[in-house]
Amino acid sequence: MTPITDDVSKLSSLKQNVPSDYEIPVSSIPKDVAGTCWVVLNIYPLEQSLRNLAGMFGAVSSNREQISVFISMLKSLRFTFNHEELEAAMQLFQCHYRERGLMSGLYFDYIKDILHAASQGTSGLPCKPPPCLNQHPSPGGQEEGRGSSWSIRSALDSGTHPFYSLCRYPPVAGEVWASLSQLQH
Repeated sequence: MTPITDDVSKLSSLKQNVPSDYEIPVSSIPKDVAGTCWVVLNIYPLEQSLRNLAGMFGAVSSNREQISVFISMLKSLRFTFNHEELEAAMQLFQCHYRERGLMSGLYFDYIKDILHAASQGTSGLPCKPPPCLNQHPSPGGQEEGRGSSWSIRSALDSGTHPFYSLCRYPPVAGEVWASLSQLQH
């Protein structure tokens, strides 16, 4: 077993400790859209989702401690990629990110899938996104041809979405780098 697989075994403990009917929010891009960049593009949003989940537990909670291990793993993985290339890729795929809630079992399976794919070395940069579908809101508040709400898109554009500094286009020089650098500490 490798250190990653040793730690991944802790996911089953977390899966048992979080109620199965608990829905955990995460922003992500599906595999079929991201292709070989699936891992790279989903590392930071998953890391942020885990930070939010960890914040729901007390400071001395074993759940919080176990979640912190996965946050560190994702952060270490993220720092293996060139920051400017990662920023550029996230900007190119911006319109494909979707906020969704995963039931706790599926959420921890998603973490396992990301870490397993990363350990296989099946991801990398550069990434070429499929074209964005119509990005203008339809009268019902939905993006035409997409299932997510327009409010997610406008949150990205307005800066209220938590991944704003990494996903906004065009970027403010150095802003994403500063956000990524802050996470190191």
